[in-house]
Amino acid sequence: MRFQPKLWATLFAVPAFLVLLGLGTWQVQRLAWKTDLIETRTQRIAGPALDIEALLSAVSPEEVEYRAVTLSGVLHNNRPFRVLNRVYNATQGAHVVVPMVLDGGHGTIMVDRGWIPRGPLADIPTGSAVAVTLDGFVRAYTSPNAFLPANEPDQNNWFHMNEAEMLAAAGLKNGVGLYVEAGPSTNASGREPVGAVPDVNLRNSHLQYAGTWYLLAAVLLVIFVIFHWRKEDS
Repeated sequence: MRFQPKLWATLFAVPAFLVLLGLGTWQVQRLAWKTDLIETRTQRIAGPALDIEALLSAVSPEEVEYRAVTLSGVLHNNRPFRVLNRVYNATQGAHVVVPMVLDGGHGTIMVDRGWIPRGPLADIPTGSAVAVTLDGFVRAYTSPNAFLPANEPDQNNWFHMNEAEMLAAAGLKNGVGLYVEAGPSTNASGREPVGAVPDVNLRNSHLQYAGTWYLLAAVLLVIFVIFHWRKEDS
């Protein structure tokens, strides 16, 4: 028996084989990136809390995102924002976000106080402006995807966090370019809104994807060899 590859099949199989190998290798690289990202975020959450000076001295919000932070200032519970379509324990609801004017003239930061069940606008927890010291976790603003509707400030319907729009709606200024996700300690009474530690367990299926691409490459190679393995003429 001898191996006799046909030209047309070779021209198809070799590029396809290389593409499949490339996709598998790309998924391995993505696996390393995602694993490192999860580890970094986990370490940041468990690390010591930043103060306002350390927070504002960061080069970019991404540099300190997921770090614990302790802030002091006036929390404007009388100006709550309702950020819609948020899920907690498989239940649809919203997050309550309020502005906080930081002590020392450091500006205004938005505080995501946590989750409340879905309901009418009148059910949003409110209160007076109060001076507090608050623990939470740093979060960076992200650009909304194309499928999200525009925010509706007049109706207090917010589909994504937008610092400039929220500051304008609250009649405040001097945003710091990031926001804080309140931790569970802000809800020690057990009442809503429900604060939580940010979830850093990102979906990480790249190992399975890599295995799939490599397996397809192996199958293609086996089929190519079998198809071109011919008996020698007698």
